[in-house]
Amino acid sequence: MRRKDLIPQKAVADELCVSITTLWRARNSRLANFPEPVIVHGAVFWKKADLEQLEEAILTFKGRGVFERNREEERKLKRLQKTRKASAGTAKPPAPPQRDLFD
Repeated sequence: MRRKDLIPQKAVADELCVSITTLWRARNSRLANFPEPVIVHGAVFWKKADLEQLEEAILTFKGRGVFERNREEERKLKRLQKTRKASAGTAKPPAPPQRDLFD
């Protein structure tokens, strides 16, 4: 992959008339046809060949509200599963009755 075949994230956002945050949300919303970016030393790029596919995927993205609801549901499920695992492992056996001191 040559550097000239890649477009920086900011240029892609400008070309699609969306913000960088919208690109991030769309990328993390697991859209079926969303192309994976190329990450070089922490910088995000897309292939020029994937630009049309990226535009189609952005059009199917439902926006921030849906993304945030799905994200919050995932967090709640993780917390619930974590709580269930923690409570399952902490069940103590019943303590034996205290002995009478005067017997």
